[in-house]
Amino acid sequence: MQITVPTAAPNTSTWRKTIAGLTTAKGGAAVNGTWLQADDLVEVPAGTLVLAVDKVTTGWDYAYSTGERIPVQDATVAVYLASPGGLTQLWSRHYKSARSAFGATTLKKLSSLLEQHPCPTGAVTVVAEARRLNKKSMPCRWCHAQLPAGCGHLVGHGKHLAAEHWQICPVQRVLTGVCELCNTTIAPLSPASVVVIREGEGRRSLRHLPEVRCTEQVPESAEEYTNRIAEQCRTDAEARARRVEKEWKAAERKAQRYADRKAAVEAAELAEQERIAGLAEIGHSVVNLNDKGIGGGLRAALDEVTVDLSDGTTTIRWVIRTYSAGSGWTGEDYDPDDGQESEHTSKAAAQVVYWALRFEPARRERTSGGSVCDECGHGGARFSRRDSSGISGIVCARCNSCADFELSFA
Repeated sequence: MQITVPTAAPNTSTWRKTIAGLTTAKGGAAVNGTWLQADDLVEVPAGTLVLAVDKVTTGWDYAYSTGERIPVQDATVAVYLASPGGLTQLWSRHYKSARSAFGATTLKKLSSLLEQHPCPTGAVTVVAEARRLNKKSMPCRWCHAQLPAGCGHLVGHGKHLAAEHWQICPVQRVLTGVCELCNTTIAPLSPASVVVIREGEGRRSLRHLPEVRCTEQVPESAEEYTNRIAEQCRTDAEARARRVEKEWKAAERKAQRYADRKAAVEAAELAEQERIAGLAEIGHSVVNLNDKGIGGGLRAALDEVTVDLSDGTTTIRWVIRTYSAGSGWTGEDYDPDDGQESEHTSKAAAQVVYWALRFEPARRERTSGGSVCDECGHGGARFSRRDSSGISGIVCARCNSCADFELSFA
């Protein structure tokens, strides 16, 4: 049957043991039996007597012979019977001095209980061990790493007392080596670790991590991984080379098509010039394609002119002309601006010239008095405006004549 060994109160010195018989020795050594650990789940024969001793330090004294400081303890001794319903307490007694806990009174009571409940035959087996924290720094008996106080688990008793990591010792991750379980070299995608096998005096073993499941299916080895990556790199390089070659060929075809179109346009223009050479112009019609202001009271227009020739055919030309946006006289010679223009036989060439004409703000004269203009930085500002970004400001009379998109206060 399974029982849970009686628990121990905090800050107590305890020990547990089955009672198989009594000897003539002194103290707890007078009891023969199997050592138990508090809170362990153990398998014992029915009718087994379990002895529990709890010592509590109540003060300190000094040894008469040596003068050393020694603890003063009281003790509680209890006896339990293992029955199908669990542990039943048969007897318990508290002693003010732990030295008298195993005197004649206790031994006589244990002898009487053994007569009533003889020790049954059968082995005592630990089913589930409870953790016993180490109270001082000790080395792990398996991996020999130092365990700080309260971080390990105690095993054994007396001079055989040792410490170990609770349940398993820490593992060490590794990237190279051969797995002991599947005999496969470790690959980067199949992580492994060095584990401590708790056998004999303890040994270290290199194994794949449990999630790899190398015993169910052999993972990829380091050699296979290296070959696969090399093959993948070679395939990627070939694909990249093919892609670059394809892009170069596409660029060459595009450049060739552009060159062919340009040559065809030039040939068509040359043929058209040769065809109309010597023919008289008898009329024309104009269609305006674009028109924009370029500042200084001037505008630029791009017109498509269809010319009627003397042989009954037509030809097309593109004219860029600049003209005054208002009325009056322009130029230093006071001649009226009757249209400055340039003629082109190619629409593309005409558009390039037209796009090159940019707006240039008119030169502003300085003003004085009043606040500083946010646009030109001179005085005389008294008009509230907003510039092209929506920022409010105050401008002078000359800057106030500009449109919003011409102003910038930032």
